[in-house]
Amino acid sequence: MEELTLNQTITVIGHKNPDTDSICSAIGYAALKNANSSNTQYIAKRAGKVSPETAFVLDRFGVNAPELLENGAGETFILVDHNEASQAVDGLELDSILEIIDHHKIGGIKTTEPIYFRNQPVGCTATIVYQMYQESGVEVEKSIAGLLCSAILSDTLAFRSPTCTDFDKEAATSLAKVAGISDVETYAREMFKAGSDLLTKDAKEIFYLDFKKFESKKATFGVGQVTSMDQEELAQLKEKLVPYMQETFKEHEVDMLFFLLTDILEESSELIYIGDHAKEVVAQAFTSSREDITYLKGVVSRKKQIIPQLMAVLDK
Repeated sequence: MEELTLNQTITVIGHKNPDTDSICSAIGYAALKNANSSNTQYIAKRAGKVSPETAFVLDRFGVNAPELLENGAGETFILVDHNEASQAVDGLELDSILEIIDHHKIGGIKTTEPIYFRNQPVGCTATIVYQMYQESGVEVEKSIAGLLCSAILSDTLAFRSPTCTDFDKEAATSLAKVAGISDVETYAREMFKAGSDLLTKDAKEIFYLDFKKFESKKATFGVGQVTSMDQEELAQLKEKLVPYMQETFKEHEVDMLFFLLTDILEESSELIYIGDHAKEVVAQAFTSSREDITYLKGVVSRKKQIIPQLMAVLDK
C-alpha cells in the first residue's frame, strides 16, 4: 500500500450499482475527511448510475452527483458500504485501499498491509459516518445531514427493516433536525415514491438498480432488489424481470440469480430465482416456496434476511 504524500487525492467510493447509502455515505465521508485534512483531498465518486431515489435526494439538498468512475486502476481508495471485491469498481487494486467503512458481512477483500477497517452491525453506513462526525467533533453541514439522514431512511425502510438499530434511529432523528426535515415519515414516503417510479424503465435498468454478487463455498450468485409502496407496480415489474432473468442468465456469470420485489408498506417480499439448484436452495433456505416465486412475509432486508440464509445453505 502506497504512502500518502502532500496534496494527494483519495477517492471515496461505494459499490457498483450504487444505492442511496453508497453514494450519500461517500459524499458525507469525503466531506468529513476533508474537514480533518490539510494536505490531502478526498473526492467522492460513484461506481454506477444514480438511481431515481438517489437523484431525488441529491436534488432535494442541492448536491451534485459524484463523478462516475468506470475503472479504478491507478487510484487510491476509501471504500464505503461494501467490502467485497466482486462489488467494487472495476480495476480496483487491493493494495490501493486505505480504509473501509461498512455495515455488511465481511467478505473476500484481502490486503497485504493493515488498513483502517470499521464495520458495525447497524442498518446503514451513513449511521457510522455520522458517528465519526460526532467522534471528530466536526459539525455536519445541512446538506450533508440531509444526505446521511436520507441514506438511513432508505436502508432501514424508514425504520421498518430488521437491520434497523437504535443507533440508526437516533442518527436519523438528529440529522433530520440539522437538515430541516420536519416530518421524517412524510419525507421518507416522498423519497420512496420518487424511487419506485420504475415502470418507465426497461428490465435491465430495473435489474441493476441494486444488484450485488456474492461468493459462497459452492457457488457464485447474484441478488438484486427493488422496493415499492405499490403492489400493482411490483406485479408489473415482476412481469418484466422474470423473462429478462431467463434470457440473460448466462451473461451474469453466476450459478444462480435471485431478485427481491419488496413491498415497503406490507413489509414483505417476493423472491424470483433462476439457475441450477436455485429452487432447491430456496426450499432449504426459506419456509414457504412455490413453483417460481417465493413469498416471504416480514422479509425486507437482503443483508439480514436473504444473504445469510442463502450462504448457510451454499456453505454446507
